[in-house]
Amino acid sequence: MNYQSVRAAYEVPIAAACAALSPAIPVYFDNVTTTAPQSTSSFVIVNISFGLTTEPVLTRDINHIRGSIVCRIHTPKGKGTGASQTIASAITGALQTLNATARAPGPSVHARVGPINGPTFTAPDSFPHLLGRFDCPFMATVFT
Repeated sequence: MNYQSVRAAYEVPIAAACAALSPAIPVYFDNVTTTAPQSTSSFVIVNISFGLTTEPVLTRDINHIRGSIVCRIHTPKGKGTGASQTIASAITGALQTLNATARAPGPSVHARVGPINGPTFTAPDSFPHLLGRFDCPFMATVFT
């Protein structure tokens, strides 16, 4: 089982959705050592956590993996939730597209997401950003 291929199945569409926005929004994934900026500019932090990674199956060449995706959207404070909602919409749209994508032939990861919770918004006094947050479970099948 290749966890990086599962991670990539979710990271690539999230990064592409944020890159397509104008201006492009930087995305920081939890498995990359780059630190998020300390300014008031917009950015997204994504955490992908693996939960159930061994599930009994009928054949030896299929692996089922479950986990969760948490996206934290940082936008400038004092401008409302519109910018955060735009970013959340782009990311959730990309994730929901996975549910309509057919399985690729050959070795591949068939990625799906469950119900998306959020977004919720907070504006901590000690932080320069409005924080938008949403999360969802994921289910991936690795075909070898």
